[in-house]
Amino acid sequence: MSDAAPFSGPGYPVAGVRVIPRGRATYRSEPEADSTPVRHLAGYEPFSALCRVSGVNPRDLASDVARIGDFVRQRREAIRSGGLEEAAATFLGNVLVGLREDAAWTRYGDEFPSAGTEQRHYEVLLLLDLLMDSDDATYRTCLDMIEEWGRS
Repeated sequence: MSDAAPFSGPGYPVAGVRVIPRGRATYRSEPEADSTPVRHLAGYEPFSALCRVSGVNPRDLASDVARIGDFVRQRREAIRSGGLEEAAATFLGNVLVGLREDAAWTRYGDEFPSAGTEQRHYEVLLLLDLLMDSDDATYRTCLDMIEEWGRS
């Protein structure tokens, strides 16, 4: 892993993420296209640039939910004013996927991709907002839940 690529493996574009169509009956089985689970989604590079400008190596945040949580809380204004929400959410999702071997990226309809397992997916744009804007107790509870999920 280099400074520019803090996550292992090739970074895939959003188009490579498995899509689960919205509005389909769940009892209808349709053949799924062969696809490789995406574990490293590209598109977080502007967030990595913010990390470096802030004196933080992106690799230091790439495997620790608490560290990235603390970082985005401290830099929420820079993230929002710089239009970096999607890049930061992509980085956060890659961190989540890295916590578990069975985790991957999934898209539901046209929505921004989610990260997680078959049992629990995190809508990373919403999770990013929660981490940046919640009170301290809610923030700690959120981190505890994610860390517990990562150990499961």
